[in-house]
Amino acid sequence: MVLNTIRRYYTEMFSAEKKVADLILEKPQDIVNMSISELAKASDTSDATIIRMCKHVGFSGYYQLKFSLAAESGQQQVIDVDHINTPPEDVVGFYDFISANIFQAAKNINMDVLMDCVKLLSNANMVYFVAWGNTWAVASDFANRLSRCGIKTFISETPEYFIRNICLGGEEDVLVGISHSGTSIHVIQNIELAKERNIKTILITNSLDSKAAEISDYVLSAEVKNQLFYDFGGASHIFEMLIVDALIYFLLRTNGTFTKRADRAEVISSQYKL
Repeated sequence: MVLNTIRRYYTEMFSAEKKVADLILEKPQDIVNMSISELAKASDTSDATIIRMCKHVGFSGYYQLKFSLAAESGQQQVIDVDHINTPPEDVVGFYDFISANIFQAAKNINMDVLMDCVKLLSNANMVYFVAWGNTWAVASDFANRLSRCGIKTFISETPEYFIRNICLGGEEDVLVGISHSGTSIHVIQNIELAKERNIKTILITNSLDSKAAEISDYVLSAEVKNQLFYDFGGASHIFEMLIVDALIYFLLRTNGTFTKRADRAEVISSQYKL
């Protein structure tokens, strides 16, 4: 048991680690829904302290501890009943709930920042896309759609290949990182590499309070807290996808010449459609 293990090693922890452990022991169900940055803020510690505490009790990192805690407590991985007064009972209620979250997300996204990102993408020599886990599908879709608008893109599921390519980039390029939590090491490392190459960086996320957000040049965050899904397994990325849609919409609206660049490819592709 995670809580019993924390209690067992508690006396061996440093004072800062004990502050993290105290919060986990006091509110284990709340911890399941917290990002590492949120836990650091709530416990008045740091991300590094949380990682050290997790390793102290036998976990490789915070995500592993949180996952084990959720499994042992028997919490559902779909409906977050602690944060929802009345969970949806039918598809109408489900979509009503999602619609309310979308409305809230729209308020949280800064239009000036979004248009700055549109301008960066419009003028980029190459747009690199980096993501990890479930958000890779969102990044891949974004890269494909942007290339169909006539903008050169690069994405790869092979980390080493991607790193080698980002190291060849320059100040005319842009890196788009997508991370729901903003804590993906792969995304963070490549943002850092991009900044070394003077590549402008855009982060699409759901958490402004994260390491990835802290080091990115531009951050587009839905900041939706009251969600129907946990971070594990079936986590939804609808809000990241909506940010992608907004970027593409305003890109095409401000410059309709982009689609002309890709017309030849569309003509060739059309022969495979009825």
